[in-house]
Amino acid sequence: MIAALSSFLLSAHAAQQAPLPSLAVERHHLANGLTVLLLEDHSSPIVAVNVWYSVGSKNEEPGRTGFAHLFEHYMFEGSEHVAPGGYFKTLLGMGGEINANTTNDRTDYYAVVPSQNLEEVLRQEADRMGFLNIDHPGLDKQRAIVKNEKRLGENQPYGGAWEGINAATWDKNHPYAWPVIGSMKDLDAASLEDVRKFHDSYYRPNNAVLVVSGDQSSAATLELVNKWFGTIAAGPTPPALQKPPVSTNPGRRELTLEDDKAQLPMLFLSFRIPGKGKPDWQEASVAAQVLGGGRSSRLVQSLQYDKRLVLEVSASVMGLVEDDIFLIQAMPAPGVSMKDVEKAIRAELDLFSSRGPSEQEMQRVKAGMRTATLNTLQNAENVAAQLAEGQALFNQPDAVVAELKEIAKMSPAAPKAAAGRFLTPSNTAAISIIPKSGVSW
Repeated sequence: MIAALSSFLLSAHAAQQAPLPSLAVERHHLANGLTVLLLEDHSSPIVAVNVWYSVGSKNEEPGRTGFAHLFEHYMFEGSEHVAPGGYFKTLLGMGGEINANTTNDRTDYYAVVPSQNLEEVLRQEADRMGFLNIDHPGLDKQRAIVKNEKRLGENQPYGGAWEGINAATWDKNHPYAWPVIGSMKDLDAASLEDVRKFHDSYYRPNNAVLVVSGDQSSAATLELVNKWFGTIAAGPTPPALQKPPVSTNPGRRELTLEDDKAQLPMLFLSFRIPGKGKPDWQEASVAAQVLGGGRSSRLVQSLQYDKRLVLEVSASVMGLVEDDIFLIQAMPAPGVSMKDVEKAIRAELDLFSSRGPSEQEMQRVKAGMRTATLNTLQNAENVAAQLAEGQALFNQPDAVVAELKEIAKMSPAAPKAAAGRFLTPSNTAAISIIPKSGVSW
């Protein structure tokens, strides 16, 4: 046991001493407001292009939801100089990897291609930024695709969990209260005028960050960026986000959902915490890792291995920007009630809030977070995404490295204090998923 502990401490210390990468980023701003980040890395003959639009489901409004996710699809529909399907056909033909995703806070398009194909990626990205075709056939096609995606998600076990978590956690007028994919009713009601207005408000160069990372010459790439993006007109300043004040003492909320696809019950405990980058967010993130981040975490050791109360349990923060969620997810073991599982979780949270993590736990978590980040930054696509996020959210491209440096200095008292502020009974939303048929207990 002593030898194992010594080995752990040595490995954690080694991980903490591993050098952090130097993200030597060039930052430029075009006259139309586009922010451009360039990072040279000639270790592999590939280049990653990331276009980050600061628009997500939070920028929608009740009755007009799902537009951001709709445009994640629609931006592949075709533009003035690129035929429908041309983006995928061309880039996949180059041996590239392409995709996009939408969250509550942003929409992100990315491509990784052999470096000799960089200009073609930039040309096509610029064309859909400045010359997207928005018409009835395209809208009807993409609306049908999104609605089918929504149906597929809802037909999966626990497919309604996130919608329930959001509904129980946030007040109904909070911009995170509705699902990213939107509602069927809103998608059906969306007119071409509605969609065009949303597009013109957000998908413009002055609301975007363009990152080019990898095997490229920054000077030559900047010339290409100016060539293809420089003539795109800036749009109006996007509307200010309307967000009500959020209390972290709203009182306990409960929601029970029946799920005819689930075979086993699931419990979610949601706590409101400050948004990513705000005071106490890092401390809450560390607390989540100590409590439920992997096999050696407290909840896993106590509830899953020692007491056999759950089949699985985890804790995490979601990384939302305006306000965030500290989420605990647990699947009760056969014969164990939701009430008993929550009671056991509550005991661990109270213990953590009163005593905090040990120095050993802090070393484990710091080393794990550092290793995970270093692994992420081995990938050109991930580097581009991290740079885009850092710039868009914090005006600091290397924010991911700066965050690790702050966490490395964190004392055990900091996550303890954050837990005492946020992981309280009066800040708890309990969402229970109950199988409609099959096994339940």
